[in-house]
Amino acid sequence: MRIVLWFVAAVAAIYGGYWVVGSRALMSGAEAALAEMRTAGLADYGTISLAGFPSRFDVTVSEPQLTSADGTVAWSAPEVRVHALSYKPHHIIAALPGRQTVRLGRETIDVTSDELTGSAVFGLDPALPLDHAQAVGRQVDLVSDSGWGFATEEARAAIREGADPLTHEIGVELTGLTLSGLPAEMITAGGALPDRGERFYLDARLGLDAPLDRFAPTARVRIRAADIRALALDWGPVKLAGKGALTIGADGTPEGRLDLSVENWRAALKLVTALGLVRTETAPTVERALESLALLGGNAERLSMPLVFRAGRMSLGPVPLGPAPRF
Repeated sequence: MRIVLWFVAAVAAIYGGYWVVGSRALMSGAEAALAEMRTAGLADYGTISLAGFPSRFDVTVSEPQLTSADGTVAWSAPEVRVHALSYKPHHIIAALPGRQTVRLGRETIDVTSDELTGSAVFGLDPALPLDHAQAVGRQVDLVSDSGWGFATEEARAAIREGADPLTHEIGVELTGLTLSGLPAEMITAGGALPDRGERFYLDARLGLDAPLDRFAPTARVRIRAADIRALALDWGPVKLAGKGALTIGADGTPEGRLDLSVENWRAALKLVTALGLVRTETAPTVERALESLALLGGNAERLSMPLVFRAGRMSLGPVPLGPAPRF
C-alpha cells in the first residue's frame, strides 16, 4: 500500500511540475506573440491570465483587439477565453463573449449572440499549422451603424486541411435567417419574398496562397481558387442551388463560372422588377424569354443559367451584369 501511495504522489508531482512548466511556456509564447502583433499594429489587449491547474490551460485575454494589415478590418471584444487540456495543448477551445464589435472600413457592426464557441486542432510543428477547426453560434445578430441588420438562429462553420497545406475544405450552414433595415425593405419589395429565409449552405474547397498557421496574420493569406461543390439558399418560395469553380487573380478578379438553378424563379423576377432592375413594361417579355429557357431544362418553374466571370466582368446566362466584384 505504501508503494502505491508513493507512486501516486510521484505521478502527481511530475504532472504538477509539467503543468507549471507548460503554463509558463504557454504564457511566455502567448505574450510574445501578442507583443509581436502589437508592435506590427495587428493586435492589442488589456491583460492576460492563466488558470486551470491541473487538468487544463485556461487563458483569458481582456479587451482583445485585432486589426488587418491594411487597417480596413478590425475586431474587438470585452474578453476572450481559450481553453486546452494540459495533455493535449494543440487542441484549443475558444468561448467568445455575447457582444463583439467588427469594423469594416468606416462601418461598425455590433455582433451579439446567445452562444458562440469554436475549437481548433493545430499540427505539432513550431509553425502551428491548422489541421481543422469548427465554430457554432446560436441567436447571432449583426446590427450595422449603416442601418441594416442580419440574424441567424443557428450558424455552423468548419474547415479542415485538404491534400496539402494550401488547400482547405470548408462548410458553412446558417438556418433561420432574418433581415432588417434596408436589406429587408429591398427583398420584400413587390411582396414576392418575405424578410425571413430558411437556410444557407456552402460546401467548397479553397486554394490559398499561404498556409494557415501562426504566421497567417502577417502573411495576409488570400484565396486563389474556389471549387464550389454545393451552394444553396432557401428563401421563402425561392430556392437557389449552384456549383462551379473560380480562380482569383492577383488583383482579386475572379474567372470561371457557377452553374445556378432557381426554383420558383417568377417570384425572383417579381422582386427584381419591383427594385427597378427590370422595367415594368418589359417584364412580361423577360418572363416569356425566361420561361422558354426553363422549358429547355424540362421544368417551367426551374430556371438554370450559368453565372460567368470573364475579363473582369460577369454575366448571368446571356444577360450582362457589369463589372465583377474583387476579392
